[in-house]
Amino acid sequence: MSNSIINVDLSQAELRVMAILSGDKWMQEALQEGAGDFFDTFLMPVAFPWIEDLYGSVENYKDKNAVEHKENRTKVKAVQYGLAFGRQAPAIAQSIGLSTREAQKIIDNYLETASGFAQWREDIMEAAKFPAKRDILINPFGRKFQSEIVTSKNFRNIQREALSFLPQSTSSDIMLATAIRIAPTLTELGYPPINMVHDALMMEGPEDGADMIGEFVGRELRITGEAVLGNAVPFLSDYSYGPSWSGLS
Repeated sequence: MSNSIINVDLSQAELRVMAILSGDKWMQEALQEGAGDFFDTFLMPVAFPWIEDLYGSVENYKDKNAVEHKENRTKVKAVQYGLAFGRQAPAIAQSIGLSTREAQKIIDNYLETASGFAQWREDIMEAAKFPAKRDILINPFGRKFQSEIVTSKNFRNIQREALSFLPQSTSSDIMLATAIRIAPTLTELGYPPINMVHDALMMEGPEDGADMIGEFVGRELRITGEAVLGNAVPFLSDYSYGPSWSGLS
């Protein structure tokens, strides 16, 4: 039997890191196992309150207006990830074809609900400007945010880099720490790791054991995440496998 490539991805890892580090209770509740899709179940009703007023639920809205639902889901995802990387309303609006006013309204609705996350973002941007306040910019694995000297010309870019540093570096370190810890076991089982891309780990081995390996790596990722960040939000994962990287399913 030919070998398969097995790919294990952390699910919404950066979002989960932000929920934990910010201490935002709304985000943490939304990211519990079995809570439902974060964007559909939680963020869409916050971003677009009229959906529940007109349709009763996002699910009804999706059933009656599938294309519009997909477009608005794309918008709230763009806002979430745009905020994570320090983008402001004009840039987010341009990327998804909204007016700045519409984008700002979605942002305001979101940050009013996720107030802990909003305050955390403000604290990070403040710390980015003033190196003496940078204790917050050390990730749970001890990795420190580094930047060039802050000036009036570059501080906006440094703030954006600081906002993305904690979720990106922490997600990557969860995967890296797990890969280092379980690589000997995976190799003994006949599924040696062959690549790691940010928050994804790839192994190669016989297809008949691919499900077992995918579930094993997922459990170990969750153990690493909880050991370092606690269990306020579980670190979940997905896996797929196929004859090649492009043929994963």
